[in-house]
Amino acid sequence: MNSASQTYSLKSPLCCTGENLAKLYRESKSIFPAQNLLNSPEMEIIDGVNWSFDPSTMTIWNNRYWKGFYPSDYDFKNLIMMYGLGFYKRFWPGKDESKGKKIMGETHPYSSDIHAANEAIDMNLKEKGKVVYIKYRDFPFNNFDDVLKIVDKDAVVGEAFVSLRTPGRGLSIFHFVLSRRYSVDFMTQADCKFIFQSKAKEAEVEEVLGTWDLLLVSNAALSSPILRFKFYRKDSDLKAGFILGGKLPQGSNTATLDENMISVLDLPSQLLNNEIRTVNKDLLVGILQKADNPIFKAMLGSRGYVTNGKDGIFLPYILKRVALP
Repeated sequence: MNSASQTYSLKSPLCCTGENLAKLYRESKSIFPAQNLLNSPEMEIIDGVNWSFDPSTMTIWNNRYWKGFYPSDYDFKNLIMMYGLGFYKRFWPGKDESKGKKIMGETHPYSSDIHAANEAIDMNLKEKGKVVYIKYRDFPFNNFDDVLKIVDKDAVVGEAFVSLRTPGRGLSIFHFVLSRRYSVDFMTQADCKFIFQSKAKEAEVEEVLGTWDLLLVSNAALSSPILRFKFYRKDSDLKAGFILGGKLPQGSNTATLDENMISVLDLPSQLLNNEIRTVNKDLLVGILQKADNPIFKAMLGSRGYVTNGKDGIFLPYILKRVALP
């Protein structure tokens, strides 16, 4: 387990285990009202307006919505939640001025069509102090509620409850984090695609020589590395040599990525055809769009990775450098 997950800090809430996140929640104070939750009215990425990418820190700021994060525990239950029930929350000002200013919102799991409507209400609870209470409107979601502490203008720690119709008095289910600022390790598919199209450049062969890990990108979470390989030259040709295969995400038709699969991926051709691009010397981004590629068949059944968008089917991924040549 990553050592970062053993700590808890407002500076790195995305790396907290469940136990540490619960402790962080108890010890934190909410320093902003519900108004701070408001997101951009536009869901499309508008660079510099509701979204930005800092290549020096490899950090993404995304105000299209608040990306939800479960604890970092690497156990079966949490992995099911992380990949199967990954979610975002989005907030906007209510239109009914006669009833005062309201903050309306929705919770939306990435892998479903659910849009759980809610309202964000400023409250002062005896045991928690100032909080934002998330009241769900419709059945069956109104059987649950959330209590949020806004600990930074771009970070929230929250607790989800089975509702007893009294804020913060229900049966606690789990703690979570909402963030508008996160590293590329937590990028979404939209982030990856926009960086690929607008922030990355054509890769030079001499710059990519060395050892790399390949990680698939889903909206819910970045995969653990599924392939380690080496870009090298043989005569004048760029080659990719298999080093180690990793496990494919749960539900995939193939358990691990093996040496035969790397020839199927044909990474050198993808790079030379500008389907893999350079962000910096240690990070490449790629978009696989060949629907007849066997890697798509291997990934069928694994939710959240292969996407059928308006531009066709695609599989976004990143390459992180492990070693120079």
